[in-house]
Amino acid sequence: MKLSVCATFISLSLMVGCQSNSLPSTDNAHTPTTIETTSSSQDIYKETVCPSLGIQPVTVTVSELWPEGEVVTDAYTGNIAQVKNGQITLTPSRHSGGLLLLESRSVSESKVEKVDFDWQSATFYHIVTDRFYNGNSWNDHSYGRQSSEQGFKGGDIAGLTQKLDYLAELGVDVLWISTPLEQIHGWLPSKDGNTPEYPYAGGATLDWTQLDTNMGSEQEMQTFIDSAHQLGMRVVWSIDTKPSQPSLSDLQQLNIQLQDKSVLPSYWNDWQPKEGQNLTNYLDAFKDENGQIPQWWSSDWFSSNSEGYISTPEFFINKPMTSVAQVSKTKEDLLTQWVSTWVAKFGVDGVVLSDSSSQLASKIKSGGTSAFELWKKHNQYKVLEASSFFVMALDSPQFSVEMIAPQQGEEVCFSQLAHSSSIAKEVPTMSAINWFEERGLRDFSASNDAQYKDAASALLLSKGGIAVWYGDESAKSGDAYSFMNWSEITGSRLSLQSHWKKLLAFRTNHSSISQGEYQVVKKEPYYAFIRKNESDKVMIVYTGE
Repeated sequence: MKLSVCATFISLSLMVGCQSNSLPSTDNAHTPTTIETTSSSQDIYKETVCPSLGIQPVTVTVSELWPEGEVVTDAYTGNIAQVKNGQITLTPSRHSGGLLLLESRSVSESKVEKVDFDWQSATFYHIVTDRFYNGNSWNDHSYGRQSSEQGFKGGDIAGLTQKLDYLAELGVDVLWISTPLEQIHGWLPSKDGNTPEYPYAGGATLDWTQLDTNMGSEQEMQTFIDSAHQLGMRVVWSIDTKPSQPSLSDLQQLNIQLQDKSVLPSYWNDWQPKEGQNLTNYLDAFKDENGQIPQWWSSDWFSSNSEGYISTPEFFINKPMTSVAQVSKTKEDLLTQWVSTWVAKFGVDGVVLSDSSSQLASKIKSGGTSAFELWKKHNQYKVLEASSFFVMALDSPQFSVEMIAPQQGEEVCFSQLAHSSSIAKEVPTMSAINWFEERGLRDFSASNDAQYKDAASALLLSKGGIAVWYGDESAKSGDAYSFMNWSEITGSRLSLQSHWKKLLAFRTNHSSISQGEYQVVKKEPYYAFIRKNESDKVMIVYTGE
């Protein structure tokens, strides 16, 4: 299922991607009703000019932050300068995009103060697991899934584990992965009905009690989460709260009956539309007079506000691997039970819910928190400091969207992006980059890497939480859901990735970046602003390229 990412602010802390078809997914939110989008335009940038000093020694007035004689460090280069007459002189690194990241290094400070973890100011790294790294090739075609342009490509949980050192070195706090739960086994029609698409990024959950074999085993999941915790990173799962329509492969494997089998080939997944049809007609032979498929999920399961008791589908009787019992409970109770079981088993730190009511989100928050506390009680040596269970419902009123990064044809710089982005916002939100929007800045090269660095700087110095879409840090080629560009990370892309690491380290070491007040102190000939809170203070200086 082809997905198109949207850059995102989420005021309670989370970014989502987007899926272009009609299936629900926690990796799709291209048009949620609560999104508020602010498009980049030249009008937004008029109030701020771009400095033109470039990479040369610059004398900066710092008396508002540091007293006479104080030693100030540029965290990007490690170079130091002593405050004299209220000023310091330093030269930005030629790799910094013209940035100085100024912090105090007084004699009384022996080390950077540790910043406590906070979900509202965390750095999320959003991964479509199937497109990240292939750790086990044996599970690439689970359940008889066939190769398809819009299908599974082999990335899995074992691959995530193999890349944990990379992610820890990058400097992210939370690994937000696409749903690892078992998806339908076959294809679904694309939005236009002409292309078969497999749910490689979620949106088509079949069984909330099983991991998808394409993603990996429970042992691999346990190893991944334990290893991530050991490296100081939390793990959040995307969770769909609505089921999917079945694929023909599922209907055959689960022994769902139809009146006339002659309309289907021996292997149902090979069905092709007749003249006048397209792939959206694939279920015509199964639907009853009400348009429903007997034995499948009932219509109540597709409602975000389902109330009262609801039965689990009959097809689970024929499903060899499942923990779904034939019971009748509320949808809220069943989903909470299924999600909480994973939390108690693995220590999953949080979930992102799609198509969820506030009541369902509250129920899962309560059940998940209890399960998380139980996991912590039995796994005290694995528990991270300031651990708490996190839930974000994408349909909540707190969900909103804004974009950081220029669009094609726009010549803007860091100071202009900073002025228009959440760097200047009073309310902490979550920021993301729109590399892959239709008009976004996409074709990376040595000639435009400055724009990529400026956009990254605007993101990584933003107030509140930030969300990094996999490959943002290395300007991966292709669309949003192309495979992670491991082989491309050389030359200018390696320099861009290094830039991300420098700024993420600076962000990690200073709570004032994500939680502090913002004050512009200079606009020409350089651009400078202060970030400070009760315990921390920094100055960012931009000289231009």
